[in-house]
Amino acid sequence: MKVLLLADFGAPYYPTLREEHPDLELVEVSSNDAILDEIESAEAVFGYLTAEQFAAAKDLKWIQTPDAGMEGLFNAIPNIVNTDVVVTNSRGAGAPMIGEHGVALMFALARQLPRFWADKQAHRWDQDGALAVVEYLGDKTCGIVGFGKSGREIGWRAKALGMDVIAVDEQPVDGEPIVEEVWGRSRLNDLLVLADYVVITAPYTASNENMIGADELALMKSTARIVVTSRGRLVDHNALVAALKSGEIAGAGLDTTIEEPLPADDELWDLPNVIITPHIAGNSEREMLDKRTVDIFAENLRHYVSGRPLINVVDKQRQY
Repeated sequence: MKVLLLADFGAPYYPTLREEHPDLELVEVSSNDAILDEIESAEAVFGYLTAEQFAAAKDLKWIQTPDAGMEGLFNAIPNIVNTDVVVTNSRGAGAPMIGEHGVALMFALARQLPRFWADKQAHRWDQDGALAVVEYLGDKTCGIVGFGKSGREIGWRAKALGMDVIAVDEQPVDGEPIVEEVWGRSRLNDLLVLADYVVITAPYTASNENMIGADELALMKSTARIVVTSRGRLVDHNALVAALKSGEIAGAGLDTTIEEPLPADDELWDLPNVIITPHIAGNSEREMLDKRTVDIFAENLRHYVSGRPLINVVDKQRQY
């Protein structure tokens, strides 16, 4: 069986795969010409294919993508939906880091860390002003939209801080021991009304673009903040800016935005109640994330060659 290894970051870990699977033909390729030469007889791929490369594949049965987000694959090869090729992703590789980053954004908003950084830059000691704005997270409600692996990582950390955690997911998922019940999408509005921190970790699909719009933001408390760690397109950009400028909501911590990089003239940059990080919530020391990603592929490869069900199978109709 031939498996194409297209993810070059995995090169340090591929020798171990070869030792474990001496009977497999594990082929590292990167150039378009080399991929076209090899793809015709390949049964599995770790990485991304172009439409041209996919069209040249004759025996392909499985693609494992190196990311959790699936827009890249389905935008490049929309017709894969109507094939028998199984798609799996690397969902969960960056989940612990997203858990830390999501909670870090909540802490930064609650403790007003950007304000104190500005005070430090100005050599200003403003204790009286600071006392009026810092908050305690432990008695707040954290509402998580999308209770997958990343949502759970944020959830148990929030719960450990003493926060009350509630969650919504489009699919039936088990919330124990973090939440007693994960509500369905129909109860999104209930979550928005109750939460002090609304954390968006749901995957992007065409059906949930702008799922948080002006009407949804209007349901949130004026003291509430929104944190986005999955995809910026899940929140209506113009509605978010308007809500932040008017004080309809108190603030936002954004690791992802509608356009990336966020244009230098975007209003979000200058809003004092907004923290922006450049889509790095799932990252860590490079070797750690690389290894976790290859480990997911390695586990799936064991499943594949032994005929066991694969993990992280993507629903091609829902595209996540």
